[in-house]
Amino acid sequence: MSLATGPAVSSNEERPYYSWGQSHLWLGAAVAVLTVLLVILLPAAKPPVWLRRTGWTALAAFALEAVIGFLPLPQAPAVRTAHAFLGQLLFPLAILIAFRTSRGWATTAGQAEGTPWLRRLMKSTPIVMLAQVALGVLHRHGATGVAPHLLSAFIVVFFVLGLSLPVIYQPEYHSLHRAAAAFLTIALVQVLLGFVLFTLVAVEADPSVTILMTLIHAAMAALTLSATVIMAVLIRRRIAL
Repeated sequence: MSLATGPAVSSNEERPYYSWGQSHLWLGAAVAVLTVLLVILLPAAKPPVWLRRTGWTALAAFALEAVIGFLPLPQAPAVRTAHAFLGQLLFPLAILIAFRTSRGWATTAGQAEGTPWLRRLMKSTPIVMLAQVALGVLHRHGATGVAPHLLSAFIVVFFVLGLSLPVIYQPEYHSLHRAAAAFLTIALVQVLLGFVLFTLVAVEADPSVTILMTLIHAAMAALTLSATVIMAVLIRRRIAL
């Protein structure tokens, strides 16, 4: 919800749903408390060193996010862009920590043999998705036009299909079929929302509808990035690459 209410403040010149943005501060405070609790309680799960560092990275990122958010208004576009991008990064970090410390992490169905192509996609797809999220933030805050973000969406689709479809249709990867299907669904819904938003802007639709779609699209961006990271982690864990 914090990710959804942010654009109602920072990139909402028409001001519909602006009242939603007033809850952004309180939602941010709730996220702060939960992030601190997450880092404090993380050692109890006996995590590996890299996960502890991930927790401290999330806490440091949120501290920086809070500092940027409390800078005096009106904020420069670069400041608003940095604040929005950090918000997009924080959600996948929190999801990764929660997933790695969940009971389901210990449940494995053995390791199937992977391919060099799948290994390359596992490593590159999160990077491509992160770049797409960054382009979306830059466009939303007026730093770039829509063309880079729109064109890169086609590239993202190829990476998503390349990573998910082999996992879905290869019987030896049966333990990851549901995860791959969920990842594919989330990513394609996000792409669809993006094209709907582009159409609304092109036809100069009602600002309230356009802004509402912007809020949903921004929140879904963080969810899509998180799904990409989790999919890559699952492939790395359950497929021998």
